[in-house]
Amino acid sequence: MIPPTEDPEPGQPTDESEPERLPPKQPARAKAGEAEEELPRMTLLEHLNELRRRILRTLIVVLVAFFACFAFAEEIYTLLAKPIAPHVDQLAFDGVADPFIVYVKVALLASVFVTAPYLVAQLWGFVSPGLYRREKRYAIPFIFFGSFFFLGGGAFGYFVALPFAVEFLVNMGLNANWDADIRIERYLSFAVNVLLGLAVMFQLPIVIFMLSQLGVVTPRFLMRHFRWAVLIIIILSAAITPTPDVVNMTIVAGPTLLLYLVGVGASALVQRRRKRLDEEAEG
Repeated sequence: MIPPTEDPEPGQPTDESEPERLPPKQPARAKAGEAEEELPRMTLLEHLNELRRRILRTLIVVLVAFFACFAFAEEIYTLLAKPIAPHVDQLAFDGVADPFIVYVKVALLASVFVTAPYLVAQLWGFVSPGLYRREKRYAIPFIFFGSFFFLGGGAFGYFVALPFAVEFLVNMGLNANWDADIRIERYLSFAVNVLLGLAVMFQLPIVIFMLSQLGVVTPRFLMRHFRWAVLIIIILSAAITPTPDVVNMTIVAGPTLLLYLVGVGASALVQRRRKRLDEEAEG
């Protein structure tokens, strides 16, 4: 039988010193920190109420900007009509209320571009409750680059895509010896479609960056499905500029594909940063 070990008397040194206890490991602290940073839980009704408040604020701001832009509706319309002015002598209207409707649409379009930073900020405010503290630091870059790409898409549509599309479509009829009797409202609808469509499509890098930040997509996933992205971008480009020629479609699809690759690069930066943070946490 093994004799029982006697407990040392108080103050008497032991033969074998007890191994020193280490402090808790860093991952335990990290887990505690994550517990403190637990995301707020919101019910579906709370999400809908938050969405309603954001939409209401947006509508109020856009409405205020609309009245301010309506005072300059004639000047804004003159700018929008410049791409088609060299091809037709004068635009026509066939309804009594058409001039008023055109000015309303023009002022509304201008108010959307004027309030673009606020619209992007409201979008961030709706998404941010589902983000961690380290992810909320991207608020200012998101608002800045979101507004920049939105306005940049509108500027690209006005200076590049819209003139090319108008020239091709109008010359197609003039070369067939047809008289150009273009309605103001139909031309304006076409211009709004091009400008807003490109402004939204130019948000592609921001969307990819946010999806990468949330862990939804990775650079490998984006490149593996690149051909599907090309197909979708071509279809959207054809919808924005409904012209049968390849040149006008390329004018819209080319920059959008480039922005897609920019988004892939942003996703790679997010993945590299996340990998570095994981290595530091393990260390």
